Amino acid sequence: MFNINKQEDVKDKAANLVDGVKIGVDNVTDKLKYDLQDEANEVLNMVHVQSEETKAQAIGVIESLKTLLGQYTSASNIADIKDQIVDKANQLKGIVKDEASHAYEVSRDRTVQTVQDKPIASLAVAVGAGVLLGYILGSKTHSNK
Repeated sequence: MFNINKQEDVKDKAANLVDGVKIGVDNVTDKLKYDLQDEANEVLNMVHVQSEETKAQAIGVIESLKTLLGQYTSASNIADIKDQIVDKANQLKGIVKDEASHAYEVSRDRTVQTVQDKPIASLAVAVGAGVLLGYILGSKTHSNK
């Protein structure tokens, strides 16, 4: 009888520990989720501003193309027009590529910085996810036996 009570106590303590870890992990993941959402919103705002600037530059390139087309209306200058259009298109391609690369780098750097600034929270989320996954998989395996 003493052994059965001890086993029940151990089971109860284990269940309480799992519940406590689950609550702790939920709290940490909620905090981390909100922090990451804030960071993501900041990055999104930066990307939006950069995209607006890129849009303005693209409109400027288009306007200069319109001006060029207005200047060269004769058929003999079509080759020159084509070359200038290709140059302007390459220029626009470079601008868009640079802005996209910059936005990606900023997003990546901010994410890395968030994880580096909060290593304990990151570790807690990883450990909590592992514990929950083990608990879920273990309970399914245990209930099948």
